[in-house]
Amino acid sequence: MTAIIKSTFIIVCIYFFQNCAPSRFIKPLEKKQQAASFSFGGPMIQFAGAPIPIPFTTLAYGYGLTNKVTGFGSLHTTSLLFGNLQSDIGTTLKLFEIENKFGLSASPALQIAYNIRNTTGFRVWPSADVNTYFHIMEKPSYIYAGANSWFEFSKYKAHNEIQQRHVIPNLHLGYMIVKPKWQHQFELSYLGLGIPNKPGVVDYIGISGKGTLGFYYCLIRKF
Repeated sequence: MTAIIKSTFIIVCIYFFQNCAPSRFIKPLEKKQQAASFSFGGPMIQFAGAPIPIPFTTLAYGYGLTNKVTGFGSLHTTSLLFGNLQSDIGTTLKLFEIENKFGLSASPALQIAYNIRNTTGFRVWPSADVNTYFHIMEKPSYIYAGANSWFEFSKYKAHNEIQQRHVIPNLHLGYMIVKPKWQHQFELSYLGLGIPNKPGVVDYIGISGKGTLGFYYCLIRKF
């Protein structure tokens, strides 16, 4: 793989690192229920004149600790190909629900990254998702909307630059198709609100030169 492609990937992860996957487990699983998922997608860019999502991929696992609490962990497989061990570990909490109508959930987590090849660069970022979901005509499938934030406590960025932003907010809107064993998740995000997306080595599709749109698909198997 060329040095240009490697550099592009690294820079993308620095600026939109928190957006390699869609929201995890909008609704908690049932107690002792398990689920495995595969997701694909990322920030939208212009590539050869066409809009495409950066092809980040992740694997995740969830377990219903109670009917209102689900624990989850993930492995970011695209990052692993570049020698970076990346994971998000957290829980989804059901805060409120009117059955078959709508509800509210929160997902606090830790985002972890470690460079395997040179054994440096261990980083941890706290994050939090808040989502509200709405069932359509009392069917199991539902739409959801929410906000996500990453919290950066480091004083410095790469090359000892002063860290100006300590909260990185994002918005998202999604649709979950729910079957007895399988779920299909589609999510559209607006990532890095207020963060300039230029200059950059890729052309992000943002709004007024700030942030970028993101698109994700996730396949979930419950068992």
